Amino acid sequence: MGPPDAVVQCHCGACQRRSGSVFAVGIYYPADAVTITGESQKFIRPTDSGARFAEYFCPSCGTTLYWETARHPGGLGLALGAFPSLINTVPSRTVYEENRCSWVVPLDVPTFVRGRDSGQVN
Repeated sequence: MGPPDAVVQCHCGACQRRSGSVFAVGIYYPADAVTITGESQKFIRPTDSGARFAEYFCPSCGTTLYWETARHPGGLGLALGAFPSLINTVPSRTVYEENRCSWVVPLDVPTFVRGRDSGQVN
C-alpha cells in the first residue's frame, strides 16, 4: 500500500467505545490504494462536528475493519493493529487530547484539543 497519508491516535469517546480501549490508532490511505475484500456491515454515526463517520465491521465477529469520514474524502482509515508489520509506527498526530486518560504518556507529535482543526496543544 505504500506510505500512509497519516497515522492518527484518537482519544475521542466514540473511538474509545469502538476500540474498547482508552484510544484508537488509525492509519489513513487513499481509497484507491486499498483493496477491500470480503463481507462487511456499515454503521454511520455523526461526529462531534456533525460530519458523517461510516464504520465497516465484520458481520460475524463485530471487528471494525475500516472507516470513511467526511473529513478524509477519498480516503480510508484502517486500524493500525490490523497490520502487524506496522505496529511500531508512531502516530503523526493525536486528537481529542481533552479526553486522554492521565496515565497515557503524551507523544512528541502535533497534539490537538479536539479534532485537527481545533486548538493545537503543542
